[in-house]
Amino acid sequence: MSFVSSAVRFSAAVLALSALACQPKPVAFDPEDPAAKAQIEAALHEAMAGAAAVDAEKALAVTTKDKDFTFITGDLMLVGYDEILPRFRDTYSGLEKQHTEIATSRVRLLSPDVAVVTAVGEGTYTDKAGFTSEPVGLGATLVFVRRDGAWRVAHFHQSVAK
Repeated sequence: MSFVSSAVRFSAAVLALSALACQPKPVAFDPEDPAAKAQIEAALHEAMAGAAAVDAEKALAVTTKDKDFTFITGDLMLVGYDEILPRFRDTYSGLEKQHTEIATSRVRLLSPDVAVVTAVGEGTYTDKAGFTSEPVGLGATLVFVRRDGAWRVAHFHQSVAK
């Protein structure tokens, strides 16, 4: 093997090792991170407060507010904040208030920037005429993503038990 050939192989090896050294360091991930879970729970309560006040903008304030945000209830799937917001406004326009009690919930951090919240509970609504519904069972799954340091809902699935 010639000196030039050895030097080229050595240089290639040094470049390869240098490239590996420049790779981003893995982010430390704690699936039980209490700070992340508290931020997600605070966002969930903010959305619930908006829903209780039948304020569509406040209920959806913690979402990604983009074309990929999805909402599913029953056999209906809505895609995009611009499609979902008017539907929430329309639904809320006939209501005076809503009340939801979460019986149990779970926040699962799947990665440093993705979490799933599952919850079950019970809810009622009061319409503008003063009628208050019987309590109904509710189930929800929300996918949260962290963007620019803030946790946002990218997907919301709601089931109503009759």
